[in-house]
Amino acid sequence: MSAASRRGTPVVREEDAPLRPHEQVQAFLDSSVSSPDPWAADIAAVRADARAKVLAVTGEPAPVASVESVDADGVPARLYRPTGAEREVLVWAHGGGWIHGDLDTADGVCRALANRAACAVLSIDYRLAPEHPFPAGFDDMWTAVTWARDNFGSVAVGGDSSGGNLAAAVALKARDEGVRLAAQLLVYPALDSVENTDYKVAFRRRYETFAGQSGFGSNSYQRLQYIWATYVPDPAHRKASYVSPLHAESVRGVAPAMIITAEHDFLRREAEDYARRLEAAGVPVELTEYVGQIHGFFEMFAVMTDAHHAVGKAGDAVRRAFQSTHTIEP
Repeated sequence: MSAASRRGTPVVREEDAPLRPHEQVQAFLDSSVSSPDPWAADIAAVRADARAKVLAVTGEPAPVASVESVDADGVPARLYRPTGAEREVLVWAHGGGWIHGDLDTADGVCRALANRAACAVLSIDYRLAPEHPFPAGFDDMWTAVTWARDNFGSVAVGGDSSGGNLAAAVALKARDEGVRLAAQLLVYPALDSVENTDYKVAFRRRYETFAGQSGFGSNSYQRLQYIWATYVPDPAHRKASYVSPLHAESVRGVAPAMIITAEHDFLRREAEDYARRLEAAGVPVELTEYVGQIHGFFEMFAVMTDAHHAVGKAGDAVRRAFQSTHTIEP
């Protein structure tokens, strides 16, 4: 296991220390082939490539009692039930930079979370950019949460990467609307649209040849620039709280958070900064970093043992959150 668990404020690290990928990360990167640049290739090709790469590393799907296609008030979704009698549901938004990903690429994670958290999981097929920029995906997530509240006794939200952004943003809206959520599960979430932070600029330099991959740092930087510009074309809107949750005026009163990060991730620092803000605002928060890991590992059950541990830890946190908010119905 390569996780480093802690609550709230991350420990200070030496940013010039040697970069050591997990041995499974090194093997994965050594065997990987390049993907089309999203800013240069046709979006259909980008989506097909991303889909194929995710499905190649998710492994065999875990069995659950039922998987049902549902219409969540107009949002296409899949409802996973581990036993069939669940009254709690986790609304899950897949990653993919708001431009790719679908119900199939999220299938492995949703099955695993449903079993470990002992709750239903509603995986949503939210609208993607560039065809549907903000607020389309955000609105779909909120619509799905509203549907879940009408059909289940307790609701949590979660997502990875861009899906983590949607979950954090919806948790803020739920606070603003007086809607109670049991928890928010944020897996290496994108929380800050600002591209020239000290950490991101330094990442571009330090990680340029990470794990022997030429251009790793600069490609990460350029991809993040592209997906933010695609999701929120107007720069004037990118610091709005439902776009960049890190820039919310206040995070007080939002749902308790479980945040999972990867050490060698372009998004790590903003997740750490968000954990600090939550802790300072009195919000229960648990932060777990996976040492040696990279962005995307959470769904890589076939090639990363850390994926199994991380999903297990996440599922346990969601289950505890539901247990703490459970009330006996008449």
